[in-house]
Amino acid sequence: MKDFFKGKFTLTRRLFQIGTFLFFLAVYYTSHKQSFLLGTFYSFKLGPIHIVDPFIYLTYLGRNLLKADLFVWTVTGFLIPLLIAFLFGRVFCSWICPYNFLYEILDFLKTHLFRKKPLIYFEASPKSKKVWLALALALGIFIPPFPYYILMPGLLSVLLHQLVLHLYSFILFSLLLILMVLFVDLFFKKRIWCKFICPTGLILGMARWKGGLRIIKRKDLTCKECALCSFECPLGLTPHLGNHLEDCYNCGRCVDICKGLRKKENPLDFKFL
Repeated sequence: MKDFFKGKFTLTRRLFQIGTFLFFLAVYYTSHKQSFLLGTFYSFKLGPIHIVDPFIYLTYLGRNLLKADLFVWTVTGFLIPLLIAFLFGRVFCSWICPYNFLYEILDFLKTHLFRKKPLIYFEASPKSKKVWLALALALGIFIPPFPYYILMPGLLSVLLHQLVLHLYSFILFSLLLILMVLFVDLFFKKRIWCKFICPTGLILGMARWKGGLRIIKRKDLTCKECALCSFECPLGLTPHLGNHLEDCYNCGRCVDICKGLRKKENPLDFKFL
């Protein structure tokens, strides 16, 4: 089990993942007792500021274009995730998203039990991602429940809400959908949901700044291209080839494995500006 926490960045991220997961559960179950902290896995209200998933907010605007709530606190809550993505990349996906945390736990257990990883990786062109995002926005505008079932934090939040209300038929549907996505991700096409289907991940990826936090392959140091970083990458990217930046969500696992192998002067590292 210690391998699950192995590495400086991985240990920090694991503690952050566990902390935020427990925090949002506590907020959800205490929301009926207080009104200052409210929220789910995809939405969080801190006083007057309502930090909401960008995809859900955009579909809301699309449905209520002429009567949308455009108060300064609402717009601020929409811009906060985009600002974080602009400066630090898709860290929400790797450090906060409950589905990613659940996937990494199951992937770790599967790898150590079966000693193998999926051999099929899914790649999509930037153009196809934009086409899918436009279609997802349209579906979210015309089918209001759609965003909560296409976003895994939304689906997990819906499942949590259904468990509280004892809506057994809906519980079964949500649980089967989550298990289906996990099964495909774990055994067939690695992270197809996070890399291509999740609209929020696509929006956050488009919002990132080229000079923001990112993992680089240093040109001043020789990389032996052992490809261990690529084997460790949760998204099936290839940092040793230096072509990972488009989909990378800054989890730091490749940096940890590189540091563990080289000890010093490792070619992979974080960079800002």
